[in-house]
Amino acid sequence: MKVIDMKQFPQKYILALAAALLVAAVPLASKLGLPPFGARPQQASAPTADRPTAAQVGRIKKPLAITRTGALESAGSVPVNADFTGQLSELYVKEGQAVKAGQPLLKLQATQEPALQEPEPAAPSARTQADYEAALKEVNRLQKLYEIGGISRKQFEAATARLQEAKANTTVTASAPATSVPKDGFATLTAPVDGIITGLSATAGKTVQAGQKLLALGSGQEVEAVVRLSQNDLYLIHLGSPAVISSGQHSVTGQVSRIYPQVEAEQAPFFLAHVKLLSSPDGLWKAGLAVTVRLDSGKTADIQAVPTTALFRDNQGNTFVYLAVGGKAHRQQVLVGDAIGGFTEITSELPQPSYVIAENVAGIKDGDPVTIP
Repeated sequence: MKVIDMKQFPQKYILALAAALLVAAVPLASKLGLPPFGARPQQASAPTADRPTAAQVGRIKKPLAITRTGALESAGSVPVNADFTGQLSELYVKEGQAVKAGQPLLKLQATQEPALQEPEPAAPSARTQADYEAALKEVNRLQKLYEIGGISRKQFEAATARLQEAKANTTVTASAPATSVPKDGFATLTAPVDGIITGLSATAGKTVQAGQKLLALGSGQEVEAVVRLSQNDLYLIHLGSPAVISSGQHSVTGQVSRIYPQVEAEQAPFFLAHVKLLSSPDGLWKAGLAVTVRLDSGKTADIQAVPTTALFRDNQGNTFVYLAVGGKAHRQQVLVGDAIGGFTEITSELPQPSYVIAENVAGIKDGDPVTIP
């Protein structure tokens, strides 16, 4: 076989032959899966899974509130009576006006009464007798509370003073003497409690008799909500605490106006909170209607919470979250409390720190890889 000496060929033929061989090699390399001529070989990359990201379980501020069931009752009122016989010289309020405790209501000027013969003692009226019996019952209840430290000595003494006053009224004569006339002949009557002026019967310049009812202080409404509280509830709820009163799908705002202790046979002492309605309910809100009252304490507590989107439930209604444990999703049953904004309170204990998956939990399975930032 004769060997061809490439040196005998012109250089241009050699270059043409090399180019032809290169062109023929490109499709052949493509069929064989080889990289193109001159390309650097690439390292094979492992496929990456779309891993969910977990976020640390945090803490938020929760408003402290107490929810109790109760009922609507006819709203009570506090009467304001004339201390002595006299003339109403000035009137500072009008019907339907809201007043605060201690606010001046009217001014009385004592008048000179002609001498009268000594009247015969009058039998106590049914109302006076009922007031005395109610005051006596109240003292008996409060005495039990006072003995166990449920109320202060000042509260018990105030109830005793009311009983003595009610007892004195049962023996009042037909023409009560003006025993409380001030030295200068004038007296300004002030509001004993917060309330709305109702039943205003007095006008400026009118003469009134000792003990005559001049007006009353009430809620200005026919009904109020009454709920039962425990001794511990009083650490959070007080006079003036805001409230929301609900019945079915309807609700109105309210405010605690009175809190009274109660004692019943063979039961622990408790308290009744009277809540006045701050907005006008519809005609269906009558005495005897069952209501739910949420009382806001105005305080907050630091609680453990997760985004509400992290929660899911099974067919039995149990609630779960996916925690990130060792880089994998771990299904954990939890107990939940109130929903606050976009978060939900977790009342069961979780390890600290904990990381929870808060997005697309429906597509996650127990043991899936998880990314912790």
